[in-house]
Amino acid sequence: MVIYRDVFKRVRALALACALSAAVVVSAPCEARADETPAESPFSQIGTFADEIKDYVGSLADAANERAAERERAGRREAVIGTAMDLRGVPYVYGGTTPSGFDCSGFTRWVYEQALGIELPRTAAEQSAMGESVPMDGLMPGDLLFWGSGSGVYHVAIYAGDGEYIHASTGRGQIVRQTMEYFVPDFAKRLIA
Repeated sequence: MVIYRDVFKRVRALALACALSAAVVVSAPCEARADETPAESPFSQIGTFADEIKDYVGSLADAANERAAERERAGRREAVIGTAMDLRGVPYVYGGTTPSGFDCSGFTRWVYEQALGIELPRTAAEQSAMGESVPMDGLMPGDLLFWGSGSGVYHVAIYAGDGEYIHASTGRGQIVRQTMEYFVPDFAKRLIA
């Protein structure tokens, strides 16, 4: 609200400047003496001021658009985490791709397709080729975590936030949420940009 108040103050000042300039023009004598240098027009600053207002309003619009885009990304991240959390307790099944049983990449593939309509490849190694690399200290909920490297990627999970991830655990035999201290990933990728 404070931003808009500043805009209105500037617009009001512009209107006042226009009114004063018009009054000066109306009251000015029609003839000028040859030895006088012409006075600067009272309107000469209006174009500059109008450009400043345009730039200021444009920057407000850009900021509002970025906030809206971030809200949309946050909603997409929440959809992924919510879908993944709803599957906790589903059994681990090697090669599984449905809620009757998942393996790690079947789980991430199903979650992303259900939550966002994004169809991921079938294996963890293929999924690791998607998205943009993310440093481990810059993780966001919904990022994919991988173990191994290159064609040797052997596990994938979904970062849940707060140093935890959700995955199809072979050791626990089901979909679980665990801390990253339990099983530390090697790298991460972001699909929600």
